[in-house]
Parts: sequence; C-alpha cells; structure tokens
Amino acid sequence: MRFFTGVILLASMVLLQSCEFSCSVGDAGDKDKNTVRDAKSGARIRNEIKLDATDLKIEKAYLAFADGERVPDDNIVDFSQPIKMVIVFESGWKEIDGKVYLGASEKITVQDGQVLLDEADLFAEKSATGLSPTDAKTIALTATINLTSAIKPLTSFTVSFRIWDKNSNAAVQGNYKLYAK
Repeated sequence: MRFFTGVILLASMVLLQSCEFSCSVGDAGDKDKNTVRDAKSGARIRNEIKLDATDLKIEKAYLAFADGERVPDDNIVDFSQPIKMVIVFESGWKEIDGKVYLGASEKITVQDGQVLLDEADLFAEKSATGLSPTDAKTIALTATINLTSAIKPLTSFTVSFRIWDKNSNAAVQGNYKLYAK
C-alpha cells in the first residue's frame, strides 16, 4: 500500500511540474495590464479614452506625446509638449474615387467648465481633396495646452472629440481626461 501511495505521489509531482497555467485578455500583443479591450467594438483602448463608434471597426486608441512617447496610463502630464490621441481604424470609411472625406472636431474644457478650445472641423481644409484610404486608417488629433498663471491651479482637462465620414453615417466620438502635474 505504501509503495502504491508513493508511486501516485511521485507521478502527481512529475505531472504537476510539467503543467503551466496561463491566462490573458486581448490578443498576444496586449501584455500591458492597462490596455482594455472594449466590449462593444473589440478595440484595444489605453489611457481611459471613452469611445462610441457607429459603422466603424476600431483597432486601437491611445495617447502619445508629440515626440512619439506614450502618455503614462494615469494621464498625468506636464504639458511641455502637445498630446496626440491616436485612433487606428480597421474599416468603415466610405471611399469615393480613391478618397475618404472626413471631418473632426475637438473641444478642450477645464475642470470648472471653461472652454479653452472648440474647433468645429479640423479637417475643413482637406474637404475638397480628401484623404487616401491608407491615411484615413490612422487619425491623430493633437491637444496643445499651455499652462498659464490663469489656469495653472486647475488640474484636469477634458478633451472631447468627434471624427466622422462626410459621405456616410460612420463616426466615432468620445473623450479623455488629462491631469496636470
């Protein structure tokens, strides 16, 4: 009986040593715990960007500084350089004669509701010529905030945005917050 128990114990140890438990959320490229997979769209979202897309498939959205470095996940920045919100689209824009015609708006408000910027259509100049479908797959909207003594005590900024197709119902809108160091 002791021999049989010893064999089972030894077999269990060998078996347990060769097992490995693994769990992941998102695809293999999303090893960062701060990347969230949006339940509705399946998009990989960083920096707590809130998105609501219509007729678009979004691959990912994140914040980066002008120099390409990623914004920290807590969105606390010193505003020494502009901040880009980057959205990578998989599909959804309507192509007409090899061009895509988009509009984009951006509004920046401080925590007390004061509006710093309210642009109705940042792509108005591109309306006549349009964008190539390749260029329209990655859209970056830049927020430049210069802290002055008048707004320095304020600590948070909300950047609201909307990007839309001028020839279909495809659109994405949302917002994110930035916090001053």
